[in-house]
Amino acid sequence: MSGRHQSTLEALLDTTRLLWPAPACSRVDGALPRGHRVVRDYVLLPGRRQPRLALPVHDPRVAAKVLQKYSQGLSAAERAVRTTFSRLVALPAVNRTLTTLAPHRLSVSVPAGHQVESLETHLAQLLDSEVVISVGVGRPRANRKPVVHVLDPEGRSLAFVKVGISPLTRELVRGEADALRSYWSAGPRENLVAVPRILHHGSWRSLELLVLSPVLPSAPRWRPRPDVPTAAMRELGVRLGTTRCALDRSPMWADVQRTPGELGDREQAAAFERIVDAAQARFGSSPVTLGAWHGDWTPWNMAWDQDQVLLWDFERFATGVPLGFDLAHYRLQSALRAEGERAAAQLIRADLSANARTGGHGTAEGDDPAAVRCAYLVELTRRYVRASEPVEGTPLRARTAWLLELLDELVVRR
Repeated sequence: MSGRHQSTLEALLDTTRLLWPAPACSRVDGALPRGHRVVRDYVLLPGRRQPRLALPVHDPRVAAKVLQKYSQGLSAAERAVRTTFSRLVALPAVNRTLTTLAPHRLSVSVPAGHQVESLETHLAQLLDSEVVISVGVGRPRANRKPVVHVLDPEGRSLAFVKVGISPLTRELVRGEADALRSYWSAGPRENLVAVPRILHHGSWRSLELLVLSPVLPSAPRWRPRPDVPTAAMRELGVRLGTTRCALDRSPMWADVQRTPGELGDREQAAAFERIVDAAQARFGSSPVTLGAWHGDWTPWNMAWDQDQVLLWDFERFATGVPLGFDLAHYRLQSALRAEGERAAAQLIRADLSANARTGGHGTAEGDDPAAVRCAYLVELTRRYVRASEPVEGTPLRARTAWLLELLDELVVRR
């Protein structure tokens, strides 16, 4: 779309039309076309205004299982609501009532007598099983892409599918496939971290598909664990080996230095270039230990299963970055979500202060924690300035401006 970003409802409806192409018809709260029969009926959650999930409600076992995905980012209250709702929809009588009375529904129909090729039929062939899918979309952003949960009719999770629907999201899906291949190239060392395996990667119609094995907790936890998975972060960071060099000789810093010339917004490019130059003058010669990072390790991209961490969403995975990036990202993103930008700014100020040179905070022995945290913030800002440029990146522009202003204060003017 041009000139604005899609609402969540538009994105969800457009996605179902891609997954069930014509002559199938996907409609929200509308009458069926003449001569059509319903093949899938979904309830929109949490509601029609900003739906994030199309929940299949024709089968109680499937509906209940879809709701039983718990991340570390869910509060105890959110876990209780999700568990209660999943148990209710598992009751046939409640499920029938929900299907009949749900105020906002998305229906997929096909002409009577027609067998329409759909993503469901394609996945059934790939997985050699009858399947039912639920469809989820994220908040409006440049890298928003659908995630499909694939289950069998008994409610067993068979796979999760990342779907690339645009040039950018197709590139991200391919990037995640490459990242997971790289991760598993070191062998099956699943000790502290459990990571999805690739079941299939390929194209279907105009879509890029990455079909991943389900990585789900063996049993739901009623309360989130308070501890940060630093040992698991360390295991992932060194999985593909480590090297040591000056920060300004690292692969990630080379990417940082190229970025100003790649940006279309010259004002943002100049602001970011000043930050890069100041950070390099301050920390460029600092020796750092380079390894891998997940790239978006947050409470909502993981779950604890006893003492093992289940980790999802590897589209940002990268190597050649200082050890400690994942922990810095986890801390900052947790602060932003829980307390907002003021608390996060205080955290950043503390991280870049003179006292920040003491304490490891996930960095390798002998590395300067302040240098690592500064490099992380520069890399995060690089991500934001790039992602906020297209129309779909409009929601990121306020956060981008906040980061640029804060780093200008703390790195350039200090």
